[in-house]
Amino acid sequence: MSPDNEPQPPNEDELLNNILPSYHMFQSTVSKNLTPTNENYSIDPPTYEMTPITSETPSLLTFSRMQSPVDERLETDNYFPQSDNDSVTYNQESEDMWKNSILANADKLPNLTHKKNSMSECLQIDIQVTEKVCQSGIKPIFMDPSNREFKQGDYLHGYVTIRNTSDQPIPFDMVYVVFEGTFTTLDTLSGTISTEMPALRFKFLTMLDLFASWSYANIDRLITDNGDPHDWCNGETDPYDNTLLSIDVKRLFQPNVTYKRFFTFKIPDKLLDSTCDQYNLPTHTEIPPTLGIDRNSFPPSFLLANQHLIVKDLSFLDSCLAYRIDARVIGKASDYKYKVDKDQYVVSKEASCPIRVVPTPNLEMEYNFQQLKQEAELYYRAFVDSVMVKIEYGNELLNNKPGYTNTSRPNLSPMMSNDSVKLRQLYDVADDTFKTNLRSGKSMRDEDYYQCLIPFKKKSITGSSKYLGIISLSTIKEHYKIRYTPPTRFGKAPPPNDTELLIPLELNYFTESSTPLKNLPEIKAIDVEVVALSIRSKKHPIPIEFTTDMLFAEKEIDIKKSQPANFNLLVVARFSNYLNEFHKLIKGVGNEALRLETKLYQDVKCLASLKTKYINLPISNLVFETTSQNGIGTTTEVKSLQWQEEQSEKGKLFTKKFAVRMNLNNCSLKSNDNSSKGLDRITLVPSFQTCFASRLYYIKMTVRLNHGDSLLVNVPLNIHRY
Repeated sequence: MSPDNEPQPPNEDELLNNILPSYHMFQSTVSKNLTPTNENYSIDPPTYEMTPITSETPSLLTFSRMQSPVDERLETDNYFPQSDNDSVTYNQESEDMWKNSILANADKLPNLTHKKNSMSECLQIDIQVTEKVCQSGIKPIFMDPSNREFKQGDYLHGYVTIRNTSDQPIPFDMVYVVFEGTFTTLDTLSGTISTEMPALRFKFLTMLDLFASWSYANIDRLITDNGDPHDWCNGETDPYDNTLLSIDVKRLFQPNVTYKRFFTFKIPDKLLDSTCDQYNLPTHTEIPPTLGIDRNSFPPSFLLANQHLIVKDLSFLDSCLAYRIDARVIGKASDYKYKVDKDQYVVSKEASCPIRVVPTPNLEMEYNFQQLKQEAELYYRAFVDSVMVKIEYGNELLNNKPGYTNTSRPNLSPMMSNDSVKLRQLYDVADDTFKTNLRSGKSMRDEDYYQCLIPFKKKSITGSSKYLGIISLSTIKEHYKIRYTPPTRFGKAPPPNDTELLIPLELNYFTESSTPLKNLPEIKAIDVEVVALSIRSKKHPIPIEFTTDMLFAEKEIDIKKSQPANFNLLVVARFSNYLNEFHKLIKGVGNEALRLETKLYQDVKCLASLKTKYINLPISNLVFETTSQNGIGTTTEVKSLQWQEEQSEKGKLFTKKFAVRMNLNNCSLKSNDNSSKGLDRITLVPSFQTCFASRLYYIKMTVRLNHGDSLLVNVPLNIHRY
């Protein structure tokens, strides 16, 4: 038969079955307990005959406590339980069953893959990914997943082969083929990055292919299949390559035999709600993108030899968010002659296939963005209030403690600068004037702007300063977004207008004295940067959703006298103060009197211990646009932007109104050894938040004046894949 006439794999949507495991299959595969059993696999399994189910037919399975509410409902003739104890027990038992299963703890078991073990070395596992659904007798169309970015709804097809190269049968207990998503933080206490025992491994996605994994049942994977579920299909081979399609029911890999198992995974639209079971935060159940280097999948030798393949996504060096197709053979330590104090399960052999996932946005969340933002802000304020209530309660106990005198109570609010009375009055008058001007002819409120204010002062020969006026830089509050640009080998860059932004700026100068135009402050330069902020927690899940108000201040006043507010100051430092207060109160009155909840303490400690990484990417080739009666004018020289005098009831007001046109593809990353330019080399993954890691962006615009001072405003930025 010619290649053109060869049968082609059918469409996966029309062919694949959805498999829901029975309770018995669930217990023997998904929830198989960590404690090894003494089951004898050398004898034949029991056979069953089909019997009509009647009221007199005894059950072949012994039902656990999870089914007991059914019987109680019949006896009480009540469709609703009297209390929630049964559901709590059910949920707790289900959670405990999962936490104590092999599947949930496979990454914590001793792994013989890279150890010197004679039996493990004789097992060979290979994972192949294909374009279409794999079928027996049909030539597969292979695909290299390392050159592709996947998204929600995409299928991952392929097969796993397992071969015993020895001359003796090799026993096993389970074979798992899974698609997993994990966030991993490696241990760096020794000064080097160690992959042996990670400091944190959070598994947010686990999908098990029941057909590809070993089980007692013969599962119909395709709609066209019509097999006997009790027939293990011993000896069935794939005529394409003569591989054995069924694994020995007695759980033995026979010598010099190659076993093949087909798999199919579909990347889900979102994660399970139980992923964020403690806080139920909507953003924490969205599919996050691949971020960082999975050092378990790529050994150091590979990374050194393939520097050009490393995606420069600005992540933490010791953390990664990764997806993989894993094939694992699980066995008893005693069967593999692996010495342990007490017999346990081990990963006798493992193979992995990294999968790069870059999700598309959730359109429902995009549509309800403002509402979700308000809910997140309300939740955050309520959380802060609960912390403050506990601190105030503790301080009352401390003040009432005999022999204690509170001489100084720390102020947990941000420190206010002690400006002179004259400067403060000048600020107030100028601020009112700016607000009136900004609202002129517009149906906008004061809180609809990001703003920065600094004094304009003149230094004398003696070193003293005279305040001449107030300068303000403002921009409209808007959530900007651009299209995701993939690295070169993963796809084409989007059109230039999909990475282009136009951000309006307004520079105002207010003075109470008569000032000629030639003495007004002038713009020396305007710098624009994309700020990529990575956030991670190393131990406890993050209890809140981050909003733009936590990234930077809406209004900065006299930034020369203090560090501009950022996430570290607004959130991390704030909760560090709260944590210190907790420690002081626990030491002063004791936790028995304070009654500090463990969860509240952990939440505060988590936020106080967050690690951040800021990467600033300067943007070049800026264009400044102005609007006049003659239309829109453009220039690349900031000195050509002229002051315009505005009407003002108090003092004099001068304004420069313009917009900055920028293409974020002109951003650059400078380091000690090299520099990269362009979004195809600097990968800005879509914005995301999870229980342990987040990536957020904003644009930082700095206006540098000729007298040495600077003003800056920030605007939020989202990056989406469409």
